[in-house]
Amino acid sequence: MTQTVYQTEWEINGKRTEAVPDVFCPEEGIYELGYHWPEEKDVLLRIRVPSAGIHYRWTPKLHLIKGLNLDWFNHLYRSNAFTGAPVECLIGADNHSRAAAALSETLYEVELKAVQIEETAEYGFEIRMERPGYLTVRLDLRLIPYERALAQTAAWWEQQEGMTPAFVPEKAFCPMYSTWYSYHQQVTEEHLLQQCRMAAKLGCRTILLDDGWQTEDHNRGYVYCGDWRPAAGKIPDMRGFVEKVHALGMKVMVWYSVPFLGEKSVNFERYQDMLIDRHAAREWHVLDPRYPAVRQFITGLYTEALDNWDVDGFKLDFVDEFVVTPFDGREEDARRDYESVVEAADFLMKGCIEELKRRKPDIMLEFRQTYNGPRMRTFGNIFRAVDCPFDAVENHVRVTDIRLLAGESAVHSDMLMWNQQDTPEDAALQFIQVMFSVPQISMRLEELSESHWKMLSFYMHLWEEYKDAFLHGSFSAGSPVQRYPVITGIKDHTMACTIHAGIPVVLERLYPDMLFINGSSMDYILLDCRDTGRRYRMKVHDCMGRFIREETLELNRGIHSIQMPQSGAAEFKPV
Repeated sequence: MTQTVYQTEWEINGKRTEAVPDVFCPEEGIYELGYHWPEEKDVLLRIRVPSAGIHYRWTPKLHLIKGLNLDWFNHLYRSNAFTGAPVECLIGADNHSRAAAALSETLYEVELKAVQIEETAEYGFEIRMERPGYLTVRLDLRLIPYERALAQTAAWWEQQEGMTPAFVPEKAFCPMYSTWYSYHQQVTEEHLLQQCRMAAKLGCRTILLDDGWQTEDHNRGYVYCGDWRPAAGKIPDMRGFVEKVHALGMKVMVWYSVPFLGEKSVNFERYQDMLIDRHAAREWHVLDPRYPAVRQFITGLYTEALDNWDVDGFKLDFVDEFVVTPFDGREEDARRDYESVVEAADFLMKGCIEELKRRKPDIMLEFRQTYNGPRMRTFGNIFRAVDCPFDAVENHVRVTDIRLLAGESAVHSDMLMWNQQDTPEDAALQFIQVMFSVPQISMRLEELSESHWKMLSFYMHLWEEYKDAFLHGSFSAGSPVQRYPVITGIKDHTMACTIHAGIPVVLERLYPDMLFINGSSMDYILLDCRDTGRRYRMKVHDCMGRFIREETLELNRGIHSIQMPQSGAAEFKPV
């Protein structure tokens, strides 16, 4: 089933005229519309579709807000290589897409937003481009699950020249221990090795050494960034530290703030006239990638670390600052070999990643939301939710948003932390909300109470057991406007499901092995079975892994109420 055909028009310097695109239809309901963008400055392309059946929208930057009337938040709809992704999906109450638009331009800044047209009860996808060129708009008017519309959009970008996603090693799909929330900048080798020994027992396979390893300063900020030498009082021998971690069966990733140069770094004097923001009020600045010397310097930092320390990957942070930081540097400088900052930053990342992968083909490279668009997927293989400490709901929404466009890239949660006074059930929600991502843990493990340790151990091992369904199966995240209250993953004969509100889980089909996790405030879950009956042996555990009960039951058509504790889990196995 397809919708009424679209209409397209230009609005140039305030005057409207018909836009006649090149049209290619790869399949029924999908239109690839090609436009030669005019040279004029004030140009808007509008593609109009009926509003029938549309109740909310999805874009990569909306996160907790999925409403329709958001046209005044322009920054939410702008994207380029280093922030966001040029796609928007208009969705019905049935969680099916009514219209999804995506743009072929993923390097330069574009703006794409659907605006309500009161006079005709239509939506107009309004598109602006930073510079003229040929633009293809992929307009999908099929009535299909919105998740599939977005997944196929991601696949469309992957097919474009130079847009093949980076290789993802299996270790990128293994849980990690992060030092950020647990230690912030106050890391020491002794403490980190202690965490590694305990984290390995939980199933963590990598330690992510975050900010602090490179400075004796504990005042946060980035005033000392730029030299990237291990602080002698923290990790005096980085190579030796890496070898000790490897001996424990874990990998090491190291954090770098890619573009930042602090005023108290030794290198500041050398590069202080090669900055994007020379007059910034803060004590650190953004390097200008249009200088070959800057690109060589940045690339050399990571190749040197790889060669000298044998680390297994990098967390490359703040790369979006290259393009979002207001420019007040030198207007003209013969030392630069690029005019465009985004082109230079793209060239920097390509060259840098090629050098790293030449040395270590299975290197892990993490980028953070919102630099997780299609072009960033050609550079990195891990994409993490943006910082949202102990905000389980935000973490839940953000990892789900990333998953919808991530293809086969590894999606990681923001680091999990909670208050030591939380009940085990409350602490477990931090984990339950992100089961469909790779968990990163950031608690001082030796300080956990017995109940918290049991909870974390139970859910780490349960996640590992159902990992394929959580990460590598079909992915369904119903009702974005309600912040994804039910998420399911299906791999072969196994289904895993997390439930975050007291609503029924619709089971169109029953699978031999099923897992249901109660992330709601209720002491039961509701299963709306629409398949023919099947007989199961069900085991229920609480959040600490304590056995609650076991029973045989038959799931016939209809609503079934399953008693289970908050933050508990129920496993269904065939009889």
